[in-house]
Amino acid sequence: MDKLLHFACYALLAALFLRAFNTTPLKHNLKLVLILSVLLSALYGISDEIHQSFVPYRSADYMDVLANILGSIAGVYLYQTIAKKDYKREKGV
Repeated sequence: MDKLLHFACYALLAALFLRAFNTTPLKHNLKLVLILSVLLSALYGISDEIHQSFVPYRSADYMDVLANILGSIAGVYLYQTIAKKDYKREKGV
């Protein structure tokens, strides 16, 4: 259950990064926006696990890092897929 929560939280974080980047001048470079969204979300997950290793009674877990990274990828993929469908529906394509 813990890994599913990590996956879902980081999917949401990455989707929010993607949504935010789409409001900047970077929005015209889709590949860069997708990569930055996954990368920043995943790096935050990694840094959070490193931080936990210094907190008493907490520990870092490599499987949490993996769940964070996979969630980040899935979040960007799902958001982009939904956004593309909405765009096509809006344009009547």
